[in-house]
Amino acid sequence: MATVKVDLSGLDAYWIKACKRAVTDLNVLFKKSDINVVLALGSSTGPTITVTTDSTISGTAVHGRTAATTSDSGQLQSAEVKLPVEVRINTPGGLRGAGLGVLEVIAAHEFVHALGQVKHNSHLMAQTWTKLSGDTPAGDKLQEGGLSMPPLALAPESVEKLKAIWG
Repeated sequence: MATVKVDLSGLDAYWIKACKRAVTDLNVLFKKSDINVVLALGSSTGPTITVTTDSTISGTAVHGRTAATTSDSGQLQSAEVKLPVEVRINTPGGLRGAGLGVLEVIAAHEFVHALGQVKHNSHLMAQTWTKLSGDTPAGDKLQEGGLSMPPLALAPESVEKLKAIWG
């Protein structure tokens, strides 16, 4: 089982909880799907995903940016994930900060890019999301093709791609 370190030391509190939840929930999905990689927070060794914010990423868009260096087999050597400073969602009451679930989906999407899923397909790795505002930020979700997240879900083609890379 390969371990990939996720370094959150460059983040403020706005993103830390969402990234930690993304790590936890992705690890559950990976285990359930027999993908032999685990994301680790803290001082593990091995390839590292460094996570920071980037003020040039629009807070009204639902995306981040990931740059990764990989081996010939496609396994991660290092990656830099950049997230927007703040994500905003339009509600009947006006524009407000998006809830934790939306932030988790964005972070998880970028982490899966770092692990080797370069192309967009469906489920967690969709290219375009519809923002669904809840009555409160806790109820906010992202939707693609009738599938709302959270909870996180990987498309079968993403599972196969990650299995091909990580075993």
